[in-house]
Amino acid sequence: MHRHALCDLYLRLSLDRDGKTAIERQEADCRAWAEGNGLTVRKVHIDRGRSGFKDVERKGFDSALAAVTAGVVGSLVVWKLDRLSRKGIGQVGKVLDDIEKAGGRLVSVLDGLDTSDDSARLAVTMLAELARSESKNLGTRVASAKQHLRRQGRWIGGQPPYGLLVDPTSRKLIHDPETAVYARLIADDALAGQSLVRIARLLNEYDIPAARGGQWNAASIMCLLKSPAFAGLTPETRSVETDDGGRRFIGRVFPYRDPETLDTVSIGEGIITVGERERIIQQLKSRTHAHAGKRRPKPDGSALLTGLVFCDVAGCGRRMHRVGGSYQCMARRAGNQCPGASAMADLVDEYVAERFLHLLPTLEPGAPLLLAVTDRWAKRSDPETFARRAAVSDEIANQEARRAELEDARYVRGEFDGPDAVERYDRLANRLQSRIDGLRADLAALPLPAVDITPLIDSALLRPAWAASTQGQRRDRLSLAVDGVFINKGERGKRFVPGQRVRIEWAAIKE
Repeated sequence: MHRHALCDLYLRLSLDRDGKTAIERQEADCRAWAEGNGLTVRKVHIDRGRSGFKDVERKGFDSALAAVTAGVVGSLVVWKLDRLSRKGIGQVGKVLDDIEKAGGRLVSVLDGLDTSDDSARLAVTMLAELARSESKNLGTRVASAKQHLRRQGRWIGGQPPYGLLVDPTSRKLIHDPETAVYARLIADDALAGQSLVRIARLLNEYDIPAARGGQWNAASIMCLLKSPAFAGLTPETRSVETDDGGRRFIGRVFPYRDPETLDTVSIGEGIITVGERERIIQQLKSRTHAHAGKRRPKPDGSALLTGLVFCDVAGCGRRMHRVGGSYQCMARRAGNQCPGASAMADLVDEYVAERFLHLLPTLEPGAPLLLAVTDRWAKRSDPETFARRAAVSDEIANQEARRAELEDARYVRGEFDGPDAVERYDRLANRLQSRIDGLRADLAALPLPAVDITPLIDSALLRPAWAASTQGQRRDRLSLAVDGVFINKGERGKRFVPGQRVRIEWAAIKE
């Protein structure tokens, strides 16, 4: 089937709820438009609960754009232009340019816009800027509404702290009859000076699930104890202005104060009192190191294997961080039920680095690891081209699967019996083969970035470059060839033997 007879749908909803802009309504309207215009819907790309205005990852948007710009389909159909983006012409203009270069078109059903008509681009520009303006105004209105609810001491949304529920009538917090007793035990232990890790381990030992399920850890205990709502106070999350003029939440929650009286506002029942909350916060502060009155600086990930080293004990799989002179399992340190691996960081770093420096120069051309390293290096240099290649490759796989199913229907299940049926089979098979051949031609036409990996496979270049590199640069090189370094638990009193306790998972091309 020719790509211009195919279209993809892109659907988005900032808040996943029923209503006139629900995903199901968007899809029904877009499918009706496609059918009325003689197009076949190939795939539906969806972003649920993803803003079109904020800088958030939208996998559905990325895959939809890759499909149309790679020529897999000829049209990208959206319910309304603001479903595609609310960032204004800065983003929408680039989308239009990329689609136009690929010979495709963008269709907005409710706006009645089709970019195959040259005059539509001006309308798209105006609507894109209008959507951006509406989002900014909506943010102002929502902030005003939340401010009003906070002054009334009403819960404005989200999951309340562990041990509390939202009364549906008053929108105030009340005790959860099932978990309030455990929440109070957490508070009593904290007031008694117990460490957060010890509290988490005790809860996990008695199989008491955390607020969102799973195991407790020190971080979740700390967030609970510091929560203003845990003490019956209305919470407020503050934001700061970013360099581009937007707003970014700082991730800390404070007790809300009425702007006129400056008094805190009650939001219902708390598990602890306000005085107990202050005592707990002071205890937590006393356990941290001060930095000239400033907040502790964020770690820069200076360890060589930051992000690459994992606990390999009993299937834990959690990340390990360098603590002092050793890599330690964060699950164990946080209070989870894991025996916890630990190993001298310098010895692990030296072992992994030497394996890397020795192995790469010895690889023969065509070795799977060398192909994987080359592939990753190329993808880093031109991610957009590889996203398009991936979209075409996925569609080739889909069409080949359909062809295989068609062949099974004829030769295995005998569903095409008789001259007319055989003629129909030949027609369908030829159409699929034509589609596959066209996609393969499109894939061959997409450029592959030329990469020179000589600095990685020539020992005379690799080792001096490694010695002169920063820890971050070394980690980047390692991540080209290493998916993970897994460490097992050792036996007390026995010498650390890297070959026995360290397992390196080398990179492989993902099929």
